[in-house]
Amino acid sequence: MKKLSVVPLVLALVAASAQAENRSATLLGDAPRLVLGATPRLLDAVLGAEEVKSTPAAVAGIGFGEHFGKTAAIGMASSVTGVLIGAGLGTLSNNLIGAAVPVLLANLFLPPVVTVLMAMLIGNWDSPGRFRFWGPVLGAFAVNAAAYAIASLLLVVPWTNPMALLLYSLVDGLLMSGATVGIMHLTEKKAPATITSFVPGVSDTTFISLSRVNL
Repeated sequence: MKKLSVVPLVLALVAASAQAENRSATLLGDAPRLVLGATPRLLDAVLGAEEVKSTPAAVAGIGFGEHFGKTAAIGMASSVTGVLIGAGLGTLSNNLIGAAVPVLLANLFLPPVVTVLMAMLIGNWDSPGRFRFWGPVLGAFAVNAAAYAIASLLLVVPWTNPMALLLYSLVDGLLMSGATVGIMHLTEKKAPATITSFVPGVSDTTFISLSRVNL
């Protein structure tokens, strides 16, 4: 009887061993699929590739040719306006000095100030702080004063002549605008150089002058 009771126990142990071997084989067979399925998710987590945000392109700003063209149109218009305002104010006084002062002020100061202010507005529209005021306005004032002196003393053209006024405004507007835009672009504030990073999670690198670094 004891031999018969041992037989079922041996058969149960053999069946349990066979079932354990089948489970091990199943786990070993599924292991490659589990590893391959988890690998992309692990790489995405390490590299941060789940959400990559593109860096917007930097604004280049206005170029010299476009800046000069728009400023030249304003310079010619302001030159004509200064002449007409000065001529109108000059007729309000019978005194020679009283009539000459508003004429000089309107012709010497109004065109360069208006031209430079509008040139700064156009140039700094997309890149604020790029161009400065005082250097260009001094250059525009010098060129405008020279053009006005030459036209008044040497050419002696009557301001009531439309062709003479058109010629003066054309020459004065081009020279004054050229000085304004030229000085602006020579003294413009340069943006710091930036190297765009293509690695997710790594920010862009900006190069600045050592003079701006507090050591």
